[in-house]
Amino acid sequence: GSHTLDNDVIINISGVSKSDNIFKIDKKLVKSRIEGSAPFPRVLAVSVKLPDEVIISIEERTPVALIPYLSSYLVIDGSGFILDIIKEDNMLELPIVEGVHITRLTKGSLLEVSENDKYRYKILTVMLEAVTKRGSSELIYSISLDNPDGVTLLTRDGISVYVGQAVELDRKLGWLHSEAYTKVKQSEQEGSLDVSVPGKAVFHPDPVEASEEGASGEENTEN
Repeated sequence: GSHTLDNDVIINISGVSKSDNIFKIDKKLVKSRIEGSAPFPRVLAVSVKLPDEVIISIEERTPVALIPYLSSYLVIDGSGFILDIIKEDNMLELPIVEGVHITRLTKGSLLEVSENDKYRYKILTVMLEAVTKRGSSELIYSISLDNPDGVTLLTRDGISVYVGQAVELDRKLGWLHSEAYTKVKQSEQEGSLDVSVPGKAVFHPDPVEASEEGASGEENTEN
């Protein structure tokens, strides 16, 4: 299950040597060693195959978002597991999540949030799963969870997208890959796109001065 990691790295971290008796290998210890070492892959199983093989099945964690913290950023996977802590100079091109209040953090563990933020944390994982599944990460600059029932995205094209509740996200995020979004982007008109109603997208241009000509109203697109 290792793709970006070298097999030898996993073997070294596991502590298993060729001279070991396969029946005396502590599987829980092997799992703990691997999952506790960067980049913290998940160990799905540790098994033996007679006469002389030890099989370690892993699943690599994938960084999917960044969370600002003091002067740094937390690199997290889709479950909110902290893979790394980086400085702004080493920024990765991943969506930045805003509005999550962290009570304590440890590299190599899940985010810890207050009791009041448990719902927001749930919405965070739902959003990240949908964004990853839809392949929308590279299009999104930030995800605002200030209001977890009124999620807002900012695309890398500078367009604000109001998602609303985190339901039917595949359809809502689908608008970022549509001709309707491309049309909005190419118009270079500042404004926001409302996709809170699944199957319907409404573009709201920003207000313009009364003296300006050629101002257009809302554009309504359905699919």
